[in-house]
Amino acid sequence: MKWLAVAAAVVAAALLVLWYEVRSSGTPAASASTDAPVAPAPKVERKSANLDAPMTATALSDDEALPPGVRPFGTKAPEDETGPIKKFSEPFWERVDEVYSRKLLGYAADCYEGGKDRKQKLKVSFKYDIVAGKVSVRDVRMVESTLGDAALEACMVKAIAGASFEDKNMPDWSSAPEDEETLLVRISTLKRFGPQTD
Repeated sequence: MKWLAVAAAVVAAALLVLWYEVRSSGTPAASASTDAPVAPAPKVERKSANLDAPMTATALSDDEALPPGVRPFGTKAPEDETGPIKKFSEPFWERVDEVYSRKLLGYAADCYEGGKDRKQKLKVSFKYDIVAGKVSVRDVRMVESTLGDAALEACMVKAIAGASFEDKNMPDWSSAPEDEETLLVRISTLKRFGPQTD
């Protein structure tokens, strides 16, 4: 038991010395065997541009060519273009069911001038035709409506029937005769399409 107490005292003393060294100035103690002064580290010169210099932007005139590798605003590089979409694949149905539906809502929104309750809606059925990268709509008919406005209903049905847009990555395809696509036009959704809606 006596030896255990002595060992504990030695460990405590060692920890106290170690703690003192850590808490000191932080500079390593000079070796007793060397009295030579420590040489300062060599200064490394930066060869980069002066970072403190003000940055200047140069304007391009309308006729001036863009620098290499810079594309006009809003255009895609050839490698950014998506390739052909395989018929009946997941991207195919995503276009038909989601992307095209949003486009058709935009056509219907052009008819809406405000004044309706956000819960009112119009449901239409139709069929798609995609030929040579051009999407069009046919056989549009109103299925149900809570709008209570014959002129607005007729305008929306006509706008959807006249919808056409390009999608060059889609294969040729038409809705099957027995299959009908449906679109639910909610007033609450149309409010997102422009400031003219309320």
